[in-house]
Amino acid sequence: MKYTKLDDRTAVISMAPGDEIIETITGILTEEAIQNASFSGIGALKVAELAHYRVDTRKYSSKVFEEPLEIASMTGNAFLHDNKPLVHVHAVLANDRFETIGGHLVKGVVSAACEIVLFSLESSLEKKYSEEIGLKVLPNRT
Repeated sequence: MKYTKLDDRTAVISMAPGDEIIETITGILTEEAIQNASFSGIGALKVAELAHYRVDTRKYSSKVFEEPLEIASMTGNAFLHDNKPLVHVHAVLANDRFETIGGHLVKGVVSAACEIVLFSLESSLEKKYSEEIGLKVLPNRT
């Protein structure tokens, strides 16, 4: 993995085969002391774990895919939780039959390359656990 800071708020991340997406982003956020960020990316994975959350049961279901997958779309954000960056990623992935799957990306291991543009936000918002929803969320602001 390599990353280049384009300016004070923007970085481009170039990931190599075997790199794990969430670990990599979390590492950069920690190293650069970035508290809040948003990002998007494209690339290819050899292993992906996707999850889906049901509010009515307050549980995630997940599935691991071990096959070549293109990242058709990937977007996410990072906010503080317990003074550490909490990376949240959603992805749409496509297989070699041009079928798509999508959801919350729990794990993504790069097969060829992955390119992410990360934007640092000038904020220090923190997620809190919501008893009502069962997730860590940003507090509602009115």
